[in-house]
Amino acid sequence: MREVIGACPRDCPDGCSWIVTVDGGDAVKLRGNPDHPFTAGGLCKKVNPWLEFARDPARILEPLRRTGPKGSGTFEPVTWDQALGDIAARLIEMRDHHGGEAIWPFTGTGNVGYIQGAGMPAGARLMNALGASDHSISICSISGHCGLQYTQGRASGMDPEEIRHAGTVLLWGSNTLVTNQHLWPYVQQARQAGAAVVTVDPVGTRTARRSDVHLQLTPGTDGALALTLCRLVRDEGAVDHDWITEHTEGYDEFSAMLDSWPLERGAEVCGLHPTEISRVAEQIIASPPLAIKLGQGMQRHAHGAAAARTVSCLAGVTGAFQRRGGGLVYSTAPVYDLDLAAARLPSLRPGPVRTLAMTNLVRELDGADPPVRALIVSGANPVVSNPDSDGVRRVLAREDLFTVAIEIFPTPTTAFADYVLPSAMQHEQAELNNSFSHHYLHWNAPAVEPAGSALSHTEIYRRLARALAVHDPRFHEPVFQATEEEYARALLGSPALRNAGVTLQRLQASGWMRLPDPPPIDRFSFVNGRAARDGLGRLPEWQGTKETTREGGYLLIANGSEWHVNTVFAQTEVTASRTSTPPVYVSSLDARRDGLTDRSPVTVSNDRGCFEAELRIDDQIARPGVASTTKGWPAQLVNRTVREEDSDAGHGAVYHDNRVRITAR
Repeated sequence: MREVIGACPRDCPDGCSWIVTVDGGDAVKLRGNPDHPFTAGGLCKKVNPWLEFARDPARILEPLRRTGPKGSGTFEPVTWDQALGDIAARLIEMRDHHGGEAIWPFTGTGNVGYIQGAGMPAGARLMNALGASDHSISICSISGHCGLQYTQGRASGMDPEEIRHAGTVLLWGSNTLVTNQHLWPYVQQARQAGAAVVTVDPVGTRTARRSDVHLQLTPGTDGALALTLCRLVRDEGAVDHDWITEHTEGYDEFSAMLDSWPLERGAEVCGLHPTEISRVAEQIIASPPLAIKLGQGMQRHAHGAAAARTVSCLAGVTGAFQRRGGGLVYSTAPVYDLDLAAARLPSLRPGPVRTLAMTNLVRELDGADPPVRALIVSGANPVVSNPDSDGVRRVLAREDLFTVAIEIFPTPTTAFADYVLPSAMQHEQAELNNSFSHHYLHWNAPAVEPAGSALSHTEIYRRLARALAVHDPRFHEPVFQATEEEYARALLGSPALRNAGVTLQRLQASGWMRLPDPPPIDRFSFVNGRAARDGLGRLPEWQGTKETTREGGYLLIANGSEWHVNTVFAQTEVTASRTSTPPVYVSSLDARRDGLTDRSPVTVSNDRGCFEAELRIDDQIARPGVASTTKGWPAQLVNRTVREEDSDAGHGAVYHDNRVRITAR
């Protein structure tokens, strides 16, 4: 037997290090790596059955070609040569007759790795050479990143491990125990040292119930709450004026705006009692430094960037960034200063190309000019995960749209593909992985060969390049046959990583390396001219949305599930055995008003679409006027009720700007 160090590739902040035990040529055990400084031997229950997932009878193990109507999911097996030969011929024909921009490489975060996953340099090189449209992964967290660039400059404002030194921990829109569980020990260390833990969330999550204080605000009012807290801090004389003078700009203008946010207004907008807000302000003032962990859920609104920007101002007025244990962290992704250009080679493009946002799939497939005629889907399940599920199914059913899906299991999206190509899984391939919650870079060594005829994404694109070379000799160039190690060395070639001594050899020897800490936040902008030019306003003011300000029905929140990482592995036997009918939670007050009974079947609907669920009445989880469910259920299609509309920055999705009706079935 031998043990192989790797890392979880799922779209989760923790980026866990793991160990695969191999007996002969078989992976027989998977466990968390106890030597890793952050993840410390733990894996979550979503990932523990990984090797069972790999053996699931539904796994796709050979290339498939469509034989029935689009959406029917009827296929026949073909060889790799047949599939890639036909795909190559179709792509060349489209490029030559319609231009390369007619091809859209639609990459998601089913794997967030830099080599096989969302970074995928092999596919990027080939698509760049074809002149394909560029792809923006805008579906998850982009609005928050954009908003924080206006204030603190980046999303990685503080090292999450430093939260242990905080005096007050503010978990804002973060269900840490469920979706970021390896951060919780650092929160607990702060609490054991006397810190209070405050959760801001419209839903009574596990994390909220384990916190000292839960501010269960109305969805979409995060910015209003932040401004009200800033006003209270200012009025109590707790602003750090030395920090303000030396490190910020625009505070006086921001302070003048706070005059319009008295406690009473903030409480009314947020649906909270004034004393709830004032007590949190008192805690922040009495027990510095303030550490804010900002989650992704709160920025999935029409004004998501503005909300993140405004919440960061609370760290700004208190001077939290200058104290150990203080500041704000949204994502540590900016710490991973890899040389993406060296790996992806944008210089291969024949000229300027357009960028298409994944959250605009329906709009672009309906009306892009020039039209999209080929869609290469990898690591994504847009029928379930994108807004406007019905619209997605409609546009994917276009007969003139050539669709290739690279997948592990059949999904509602693969049902619309012309070809489905079987993908290797993480323990069967080499990968370079980051985290959104720590500063460690991981090397995932392949433990076993891919099952069946499955291939890594890099090998698929190496073979596709050879098939393309039959039609265009340019694809004979060595850049399209790079190995995983060559891609890794290109990614690790940035000056910052070279100066820190981060090399592939050292990564392979240990499985991980800690990256250099970024410089502390020493400039903070309460006002921002670029934000004004971008349409967000010079000041981070709060605005309501057309969904949150309407009357009647329920505001629906679809938060992270304890059993699903989005829809990855949702189709497997082991996941299905642990889950049943998707739930939707409401308060007892709303249930009585609408004649709904606990554990009864209901329809959740609006003028965009509907889905079915089982009603759960729980006053801890649901506040009046708000319904909550969890995402990731493949048959639920909660996003049938969500409109395809851009947020205020980055083409972010507006999943939580969603008003619905709930009726008994």
